[in-house]
Amino acid sequence: MDAREDDEQLVAAELARYDRELRRYRRLRSRIEADFARRLDAAGFRYFQVTARVKSRESFERKVRRAPDREVRDILGVRVIAHFEGDLPAMEQVVREALIVDDDSWVDKSELLPIDAFGYRSVQFVGQIAGSSGRRGGGDAEVDAPLVEVQLRTALSDTWSELEHDFRYKSARQLPREVDRLFALSAALLEQADENLDRIRRQVEEERTAGPAARGDGGGERGYIGRFIQYDGDSRSLDQVVTAALDVPFGVVTGAGRELRSVVRAAGWLRYEALVDGFAEYSELGRRLAIACASTSNDLLLADAEPQRPARAFRGIGTYWTALAAALLGGEPIRESRVPDGRLAEYRVVAAYLYANPDASALGVRSRYGAIAAPVGTLDGAGFRPIDLG
Repeated sequence: MDAREDDEQLVAAELARYDRELRRYRRLRSRIEADFARRLDAAGFRYFQVTARVKSRESFERKVRRAPDREVRDILGVRVIAHFEGDLPAMEQVVREALIVDDDSWVDKSELLPIDAFGYRSVQFVGQIAGSSGRRGGGDAEVDAPLVEVQLRTALSDTWSELEHDFRYKSARQLPREVDRLFALSAALLEQADENLDRIRRQVEEERTAGPAARGDGGGERGYIGRFIQYDGDSRSLDQVVTAALDVPFGVVTGAGRELRSVVRAAGWLRYEALVDGFAEYSELGRRLAIACASTSNDLLLADAEPQRPARAFRGIGTYWTALAAALLGGEPIRESRVPDGRLAEYRVVAAYLYANPDASALGVRSRYGAIAAPVGTLDGAGFRPIDLG
């Protein structure tokens, strides 16, 4: 039997599975749509929409035929639409409570865009419906562990992506460059509009309560950090400087946004203005800390957690090391980072040394630190030892 026949057998088996499970997925569609809406309403959200769909048989077959040996994990999909971008992080946490999430599937589509590009923005992940039993695999156990693909985005992003998909992918021929330019321009304007809506709501609420909102940036922290690394000229310049200094390629690093947000929060920069001021104060230290500590053969952020990933710079890399430097000097624990506490303790020693010795060569410190640092890939706290740079 040749490879083509093998593929046809796999396709036939998957289509049989689809037909067998279709009725069940249709029942689950209504159930999970109502469950998500109930949870979000109970959490106090007012402006949102939840829609669920079951992938059509034609769409399912096309996807299977593209990769017959790869499991289709989005037969059941749920889209959560927020009117305010600032609501998305908290809404994601509410939705996660209904699922057992595969964290490796989590992706922020905006992080896949080039540093100077605008376009599709959506957080996506796959999860198993909480409370379901059984294992996915062969036989009847498959139906006991239904998977759901969740997408979270704003109403403006949803409108843009739906129209862009219809116009671009359902067109009989390639669209002119002028249309591409207009799509990019529209994406940039809608991104700014999302930011403006968050700002409008924040100011209205501040006026209503006759004082600053208790939540600092009104829940829109993800928005103000993204706006800073996208538009601030000094931030973009530092990205280029760090990339060149480490001599690594620039590209997309999945999960970088989460790590960036974790250290910005740890630094105490909870508003746009605080981020601007903190960056101005610590950016030089951040540059030197990146040169002294960042791996150039493994992932720049998660060398221990994901050592198999190659080193690659990304939009916001300079801001990351700057916020990390400020957080380390502040002495507060960085609670949400995936970097091991032992590695953060090493970085804290290096940051303190660089701060106390502003004329010290960062490359010289890198050589000394590399000789005493725990090996890349260390996760166990026992694998780290206190270090001293003298």
